Amino acid sequence: MGSNIYDERNTLNDLTGSEWKFSTKTVISKPYPINMQHKLRSEHGGQKPPELCADIIKIFTKRGNLVLDPFMGVGGTLLGASLIDRKAIGIDITKRWIDIYKEVSKLENLEEQRTILGDSLKELDNIEDESVDFILTDVPYWNIDTLKQTRNKKIKQSKLNDFDNNTKNQTKEEWLQEMYDILYKASRKLKIGKYMAVFIGDIYRDKQYHFLSAELAMKISEAQDLKMKSNIIWVDNSKSLHVFGYPRAYVPSMIHQNILIFRREV
Repeated sequence: MGSNIYDERNTLNDLTGSEWKFSTKTVISKPYPINMQHKLRSEHGGQKPPELCADIIKIFTKRGNLVLDPFMGVGGTLLGASLIDRKAIGIDITKRWIDIYKEVSKLENLEEQRTILGDSLKELDNIEDESVDFILTDVPYWNIDTLKQTRNKKIKQSKLNDFDNNTKNQTKEEWLQEMYDILYKASRKLKIGKYMAVFIGDIYRDKQYHFLSAELAMKISEAQDLKMKSNIIWVDNSKSLHVFGYPRAYVPSMIHQNILIFRREV
């Protein structure tokens, strides 16, 4: 396959051979600009750069394909899809996030994608099975955002809110089950042979590292037709560093997130 030639047999994406080769790297260290109304989108503490979302969408879709995000937040997936001529559907339980997405689309002169306000577990019933070409989403975090603030008062507390208003007393096992239920239901909307990408960061709480990405990957893999294909590491060098643990203990400054890649198979 020629490095700069597009192979007409390519049924996955619109990439040339060299672009395909580059896209299989398992670490994304590319710096992304702080743009597209970043200050407005940052009201949501977990927003992702739309250009990052666009780069991921390019790997798993062709122009005109449909992308689904069952946890859309302020619409990084939807904005990314708009940048590269893909269609998208986003679902979120918080009206404020959807309103911000719509405002950003207007300010950036981008066509507004379809949004649905409500609980994904219910609203996914209104999307046709096997109608979606790709899922890209960033799951809400266990109880990280309802725990008491760290003793270091200089570190900003997360601006993310409760995703179901019950996370304060939710166990990790309950959170994993809830994420599985929603992501499995979302995966029923995927066409056979298509992919799902899930952003998930690990957390350090109560003097312990919680390997949420691995635990979520294992939980999703309980579905027999969802096969894990990769774990892509996104290095976010825009993260601020703090002196955690000094001078007595090592505490990690996590500047990466995992992107779990699954394929829906027969």
